[in-house]
Amino acid sequence: MRGDNQPDGERQLDLRSTLTKSQILDGARQVFLSNGFVGTSIDQITAHSGVSKASIYRYFDSKDALFGALITGEAERIAGALPSIDPEDPDPASALRHLRIAILETLNNPTTLITLRLIIGALSRFPQLGEEFRRNSLGPTVEKIAAYLDVRATACDVRIDDSRAAAEEFARRCLAHVTERVLVPGLSFLTEAECTAVVEDILRNAAVRRRDNAHHGGSNGPTTPDDRQV
Repeated sequence: MRGDNQPDGERQLDLRSTLTKSQILDGARQVFLSNGFVGTSIDQITAHSGVSKASIYRYFDSKDALFGALITGEAERIAGALPSIDPEDPDPASALRHLRIAILETLNNPTTLITLRLIIGALSRFPQLGEEFRRNSLGPTVEKIAAYLDVRATACDVRIDDSRAAAEEFARRCLAHVTERVLVPGLSFLTEAECTAVVEDILRNAAVRRRDNAHHGGSNGPTTPDDRQV
């Protein structure tokens, strides 16, 4: 890492390089969206982004590589924008409801919706692209949810059969909800009450149950069939 000791000339070169790559990706996004992957050429991206073909090939050795970088970059942007989940929140239904609302708001970003349209259009050529995007964008959040549920189980707030399964289903249903609105733009998003119902359904499917401490004589009491659904 060069840090603050990096000469001015090198910093300016790095900045120009970053701006050029961003310019290429922005131009490519619009051309891919208009023409689809098959109908897009490097010449079209060159014209739309305002950079030379040589500049494009300096950063991306093929149209496939450029498209992959575009999708990967967007997935990383989403991953970085998503909030964490408070490990001290004792109520999984409440914690996940707030997280789901934040995820839907992030995925509803216009740039994200464009990316989802691009992915859907390219699935015949890149059949794993959707799963890769989900893993790279929501994967870190899946890990945080699973860890959160394990923490709450250890604290005896809940009992759970499979925290990872609950986290995975949560992420899939968030993405499916937004993707449905890409395909049918007029559909409305869930109300907070509907969002709560979805979260409770996910937790119920994963056998997440709140421990009723009043019946167990404290947080360390044994689990019984009286455990309430979250």
